Amino acid sequence: MILGLCAALALAFLAAPTAAQLTGRLAGQVMDTDGAPLPGATVTVNSPNLMGSRTAFADVDGGFSFPSLPPGVYTVEAKLDGFVPQQRSEVEVRLNRVTEIQLSMALGEFSEEVIVVAETPVVDPEQVSTSQTFGVEYLKKASIGSANRSYQSVLTDVGGVAGGSNPNVFGSTLGENNFTVDGVNTTDPVTATWNINMNFDTIQEINFETSGYEARFGNATGGVINVITKSGGNELSGSLDVRYRDTDFNTSGEHFDKEENVVEFQETAVTVGGPIRRDELWFLVAANPVRSKNTPTESPTTRDFEGTNLNGKLSWQVNPEWQVVARYIGEDATIANANASRSVAPEATRFQEQPKTILGLDALGILSSNLQWHVKAATVRGELNSFPQSGDFETIGHVDSWGDGSSSVNYTNQQFSSRDRDDLTTNLTWFADGFAGDHEVQVGLDYASNFFSSQNNTTGGGYSFGDRFGAPYTLLFSPIESPAENNGRQFTAYVQDTWRVLPNLTLKVGLRHDQVAFENDVGDEVADLSKLQPRFGIAWDIGGDARTVARANWGRFMHPNALTLPSFARVNQFPTVRWISCSTFQAQLGANCRDAFPGERTVGGLTFSNWIADPVGFDPNGWFYNTVFSSDPSRISPDLEATYADQWSIGIERELTRRTSIGLTYIDKETLDIFEDTCNGNLPTAAAGADCDYYVMANLPGLTRDYSGFILDFESRFADWIHVLASYTNSESEGNVEYTQNSGVAFDIYPDHFENAYGYLSDHRRHRVKVNGYVDLPLDFTLSFGGFWSSAGVYAPTTASEDYGRIFTERRGSREANDRYGMDLGLTKAFTFGRAMRFELIGAVFNVFDDEQVTTVCTRVEGCAGGIDLDAATAYAQPRRFEAGVRFEF
Repeated sequence: MILGLCAALALAFLAAPTAAQLTGRLAGQVMDTDGAPLPGATVTVNSPNLMGSRTAFADVDGGFSFPSLPPGVYTVEAKLDGFVPQQRSEVEVRLNRVTEIQLSMALGEFSEEVIVVAETPVVDPEQVSTSQTFGVEYLKKASIGSANRSYQSVLTDVGGVAGGSNPNVFGSTLGENNFTVDGVNTTDPVTATWNINMNFDTIQEINFETSGYEARFGNATGGVINVITKSGGNELSGSLDVRYRDTDFNTSGEHFDKEENVVEFQETAVTVGGPIRRDELWFLVAANPVRSKNTPTESPTTRDFEGTNLNGKLSWQVNPEWQVVARYIGEDATIANANASRSVAPEATRFQEQPKTILGLDALGILSSNLQWHVKAATVRGELNSFPQSGDFETIGHVDSWGDGSSSVNYTNQQFSSRDRDDLTTNLTWFADGFAGDHEVQVGLDYASNFFSSQNNTTGGGYSFGDRFGAPYTLLFSPIESPAENNGRQFTAYVQDTWRVLPNLTLKVGLRHDQVAFENDVGDEVADLSKLQPRFGIAWDIGGDARTVARANWGRFMHPNALTLPSFARVNQFPTVRWISCSTFQAQLGANCRDAFPGERTVGGLTFSNWIADPVGFDPNGWFYNTVFSSDPSRISPDLEATYADQWSIGIERELTRRTSIGLTYIDKETLDIFEDTCNGNLPTAAAGADCDYYVMANLPGLTRDYSGFILDFESRFADWIHVLASYTNSESEGNVEYTQNSGVAFDIYPDHFENAYGYLSDHRRHRVKVNGYVDLPLDFTLSFGGFWSSAGVYAPTTASEDYGRIFTERRGSREANDRYGMDLGLTKAFTFGRAMRFELIGAVFNVFDDEQVTTVCTRVEGCAGGIDLDAATAYAQPRRFEAGVRFEF
C-alpha cells in the first residue's frame, strides 16, 4: 500500500496543487534609529534545526518574512551598507505560530562588530485561537518522572483541559480530539482516541490547539494535537535515558500495602541523530523499550505492560527550494491482566496486544518567493487483540451485572481487529502583499481511506452469565460470528486566509468542508456525513508592538466519527438471546421449570428452545426464555447528520516583562447533532414499552454537551533558568451523553435510559488550578514541579434496569465528591564533560504531600465489589513514591 501511496504522490506532483502545518513563520521589520524603514537590508536566519541558512531582503517598508521554518531557536542577523549590523539571538519560532521582531540599525561604518541582543517574543500578534506550545526544553525539564514523559501526559498542563491521556478539552469527550505526528493523522480510526506511543526524547515540539483553530485543522470538536519530531542536525548527537522504580521505591499507607500493591517500572530511551551530508541529509533513529507493572487498589492481579517503540527519520534538502522527509514510527506492545482491578477475579482478566506502524513521506517546495507547496503520503497500520489472559476460550464467564459489577470465572469477550488508514494530502500557500493588506492564503485537499476488520465474540461458546450478588440471574447467548470488514472514506477541502488588514490588525477567515462515507460488511454505504465549517477570527495588536493582543473567534467544527459506525450497521450479525434463572424467578417450579416453558422459537434466523439446561450446572433448574436483542440487524438513520460544535471565544494576552505573558479567555461551546443508538420503537418519539426489535443510530432530539468557562493563563521564562506555566479555570460542563462510541446503553429504552440524563458531565469541576515548570539552580541542579488543585468532582447514583444497563436515580452529576490536590517534584544533578558530553542523575517524588485522597467512589445503589456501599470510596491516590534515573547526552 505504501508503494501505491508513493505512486499517488508522484501523480500529485503532476496535478494542479490537509496537511497539518509542520513549521512556523518569522517576520519583522528593519528600521533605522528614527523608525524609518530600511529597504534592501539583508536578513539572514540560522538555527541548529535548519539545514543551512536562509536569507531575505527587506521590502520597501523594511518588512521581511521567513515562512516554513522548522520550530526551534534562531539567530537573526541584519546587514546594510552604512549601518552597524544587528543580531537577535534566542528568537523562538514555534509550530503554527508567527514570531515578529523589530530590528533597529544605527548609522555607522560596516565592520566585523555586530550588536547582539537576546530577544524572545512571547505574544503572537496574528494568533486568534487558544493554544499552548511546548518546546524541547520544557518537555525535558518540566516532565517529572517517567509517568509524565509522553506527549499525551503533557497535554493536561493546559488550562481548560481535564481527564487523562485522551483529554477532555473544553467539555468535549475523550474521543473528540485529533492526534497528529509530523502532520500524519495518527488518531485511532476505530475509537477516535490516541493510537501510538513514541520515544519522548524524539519530540522537538508539541502544539496543542484547544479552540478557535483555523480551517486547516479539523477532525475534532475537542483539541488538535500536533507533535513534531526531531530531525538530527549537522552535529552527531544522542541521548540515553533510563528510569526505574520498584516496590522498594513506594511507601505504604492506610489504603496501600507496598508488598501487595506491586509497582515496577523500567524504561530506556535511546536516540541518535546527525548528518549523513551536512546541510543536505540528516538522520534520526530511536528505540524505547518499556516495562511497567502496577497493582490497582486491592486488586488480586497486577497489570503488566511491555512494549518497544521505534523511530526513524530522514530529512533531505534536495536543493534550496525542496525538502523531502521520510519517517517510520513503530510500537509493539502487550498488556497482561489489562483489566486488573478489585472487581476482577484472576481467572477473569484479559490479555491485550497492540502492534502499530506508521510510514510517511512528504515534500515541501518553495515554488517562488511567495508560493510554497506541501504534499504528504502516509499509511497507518494497527491491530488490537483482546482475549482471556488464561487462553481459555471455552469456559463461560460471569459478570455480576445485577449486583456489585464484579467479574469472575473467565473473561467474557474475545476480539481480534485490524485498523488501518491511508492518507494523501496536499496544500498550496500563497503570500500576497498589497491587496488591501497582506495575505497568507492556504488551500488544501486531503483524502483518507480507513479500514476496520474485526471479529468480536463472546467466549464460552457465545454464552455469558449475568449474576446478582453471585446468584443465577440471566444467561446470554450470541452465536460466534465471522470476521467483518468495514470501510470509510474521507475527503476534505479547505481555504484559509490570514489577512493583515493593518499592521496591527489581522483577520483570519476560513472555510472547511469534510465529507465522510462509511460502508458496512457487505459493501453498502450506510452513512454519508458532511458539513461546511466556517471559521472567523480577529487579532488586534493594540499597541502595535506585539505586547498586548486582543482576540476573538467563532467557528464550527465537525467530528468525522469512526469505523465503529459502519460496524454497528453490519448485516451479518446474529441476535442475542436472554434466558433468566428458573431458580431465581420461578423457584416454586423447581425441577419442573422445563415443563412450564416447552417448545422453541426462531428469531432473526436463530432457532432456540424456550427452556435450556444450564451449560455448566450453575442453575440446576435451568433457564427460561426472556427476550431477544437485535432480532434484526442494527440500522443507521438515512437522515443521520454529522456531530459538530459551535464555539466562540474572546480574550486578551499581555506581555508583562521579558518572556512573560498573561492571558484571559472566555470560551463558550455547544456540541450538537450528537447521535446515539436507540430501540427502533423510540423513533420518531420515545415511548414506554416501545418495540426493540433492532437498534437505530440517529440524531436523537435534545442530545447536547454545553461548556462555558473563563481561563486565566500565565507563562514566564523571564530568565534562562526558569519556566513557569500556570492556569486557573472557572467552568461548567453539562450534557446528557458522554463517550460511548455512539452505541452505549444511554437512550436505548424509554424511560429507564432517558430520565435524569442531563446534568454535570464527568469532566466537570468548577475550579481548577495548575502550576508546572522548572528552575535551574546553582551547581547544575534543576528542580521540576507540577502541582494542581481542583474543586469537587461530581457523580450520580445508578441502579440496575430491569431490562439491562444502569439507570440514573438522580440528575446526572447531582452529588459532589471531594476536592483534589497534589504536587510532584523532580530533581536533576548534571555533570558536564568536555564541550558536548553531559551526564545527569535524576530523582522524582510523586504525591509529595503523601495524601491518599479519594479518586473514585461507588455509584451503584446496590453497592460495589468488595462490599463497598454507595458513596463510599473505591479507589485512592497512591501514597508518596519515588523514582530514579540517569541520563547521558552527547
